[in-house]
Amino acid sequence: MSDIHEHAAGDSVPELKQRIRELAGMLHACRLRLPNAPAEAMRELAESEERFALAVRGTNDGIWDWDIRTGKVFFSPPWKSMIGYEDDELENVFSTFETQLHPEDHDRVMATLNDYLAGRIPRYSVEFRFRHKDGSWRWILARGRALRDEHGTPYRMAGSHTDVTERKHDEEELRKARRDAESANSAKSAFLANMSHEIRTPMNGVIGMSELLLGTDLNETQREYLEMLKLSADSLLELLNDILDFSKIEAGRMELDAHEFDLNEVVTEIAQAMGIRAFQKRLVFLHHISPEVPLRLIGDDGRLRQILVNLIGNAIKFTHKGGVTIEVTLESSTADMVTLHFKINDTGIGIAADMRESIFEAFTQAETSTSRRYGGTGLGLAICHDLVALMQGRIWVESQPGTGSTFHFTAAFGRTSGISIKPRPPRINQVATAQASMKVLIVEDGHVSQLVGARMLEKRGHVVTLAANGREAIERCDKETFDAILMDVHMPGINGYEATARIRKTEQATGRHVPIIAMTANAMKGDRERCLAAGMDDYIAKPLRSAELFQVVEQFAHRSAVPEPAHESPVPSPPSPRPQIEPPPFDLAEFRESTGDEKLMRKLVAIFSEDAQKYLRKAEKALTAGKARPLYEAAHSLKGMLGVYAAKKALTLSSELCEYAHAGDLKGAQLMLEQLKKECALLGDALLGAFEPGI
Repeated sequence: MSDIHEHAAGDSVPELKQRIRELAGMLHACRLRLPNAPAEAMRELAESEERFALAVRGTNDGIWDWDIRTGKVFFSPPWKSMIGYEDDELENVFSTFETQLHPEDHDRVMATLNDYLAGRIPRYSVEFRFRHKDGSWRWILARGRALRDEHGTPYRMAGSHTDVTERKHDEEELRKARRDAESANSAKSAFLANMSHEIRTPMNGVIGMSELLLGTDLNETQREYLEMLKLSADSLLELLNDILDFSKIEAGRMELDAHEFDLNEVVTEIAQAMGIRAFQKRLVFLHHISPEVPLRLIGDDGRLRQILVNLIGNAIKFTHKGGVTIEVTLESSTADMVTLHFKINDTGIGIAADMRESIFEAFTQAETSTSRRYGGTGLGLAICHDLVALMQGRIWVESQPGTGSTFHFTAAFGRTSGISIKPRPPRINQVATAQASMKVLIVEDGHVSQLVGARMLEKRGHVVTLAANGREAIERCDKETFDAILMDVHMPGINGYEATARIRKTEQATGRHVPIIAMTANAMKGDRERCLAAGMDDYIAKPLRSAELFQVVEQFAHRSAVPEPAHESPVPSPPSPRPQIEPPPFDLAEFRESTGDEKLMRKLVAIFSEDAQKYLRKAEKALTAGKARPLYEAAHSLKGMLGVYAAKKALTLSSELCEYAHAGDLKGAQLMLEQLKKECALLGDALLGAFEPGI
């Protein structure tokens, strides 16, 4: 290698000497042209030439020196060889430079040069294509500097040309690679959207029909088979959601939806749902939120639920005896933000030391045996890792094989102004029958999806009309009024977007506004926003879940502003009120769905009264003693128990009792406790009535 450097240095000596001779000749010519030039100016010129010679030494740059007054230009031999010419093949005049410029670059280069000479820009530096002797085009970077007289008029300009063709080719390759990557990413997004739509559409039939069948009279074997079918469909949907979430995170498209939420409600609801799985495995399942943790926060509770469900689900899956515990503590706080520390501890199989870091990588699983005893996609923890990072936190695990694991994660949330002690409006009751019957139009081209949606709503007590496409929907809306429309987005002919636009246009003349809910198998980021931008009021993704469907539709029960035309009679008859049906104390279908086991349901019914009375007595005792903290703990335990029974009213009352206790309002708590005791008594009777022997 050293021989190569020595050889290269030796070859450069004649060229360097030639350049020095050229510069000396240029300096002498300048002196002859300017015999009266100030000595200081000539000294500066000589120093400038020396610096320039040092700058180009050892490079492949070509130098040029332009006498602006005469138009003559000195082009160094390397300058000419750069474009394939010998020294004597090109004339040393300005037109030599100008005629070699690419026609598309000529005007731009000349404008840059004139702007520099006129003093409108501070420096001359420009890239352009230059014709090579072989007819090809080389990319050149030209830089130069002018000398000016005492009036500021330029009389000489010198500079260099650098061949940057390879760099331009590299830049073009990078641009092409970026375009290809963006195109591939767009293709992947389109594929994922299509995959989501194509898979969710048949799954809507499988899961929806499973829900409907589970609500009918079945013998024990039929129910067992059907529950296994629904479990498999739910697992497939979970797999699909994991893949879509991971793809969104990988593409940098995952965003958090921050809003105010109740942390206690989030943790309790998750504990209720996951507690059933733990109960089925005979595991102890506990959860605790430290008293210093604010109950109301600002953040994305949906993504927080996703993290907790994943970690708790793993803990239950890998634990066969002992239990699982959830703990939430305050890590740090400021006036505006709090950082919480979540711990999910289990007594399961544990994780080997060499796997504790890699389990948070995509498609990695701690359990790697060929038997694949536990299953899974290997994406859940990777998604949790990235979601925690979005929440400005971190996630890690402590574990020993055979003794269990503790997963930790921190997350930052905004603070609210305080804790409201006023009762919050309860969520729409998920009971077997709606409080108010609605007239709903389902616009769907798929027969299975029509049947699923219609049967769910009809069992709920609503009146359903079907339309197979957008044109039928428009015609239906012209003839009759509806309280809500479930509009499929992708249909042949007039699709959901176009149908919505036409309905909205008609409404401009009538003053009506029927709530339109997008119903689509697309579940990618931006789908909801596109539906709302098209004039729809809400969005629900397939496969349809009865609880979510009821909540989305029934939020418009009293908001469908549909004024009737004025009657000719001077005193129009008021519209007949819709029947108000008192909901039962619990939702049998939801209770059956959440437990998934008839024997387990009967066992839960048998122990309800004893457990409920135990917590109610604790609450009564704490209230009598004037102790808010024990009251809160008793109400919190009762709330966790009631959620298992799908008893929405009792659950709402117990939640309000928790808030009164947390706020120290014992008077309000007393009133709430009385209501809760009455509701628990009604619930106990309803449970026993629904599960009498032989029923």
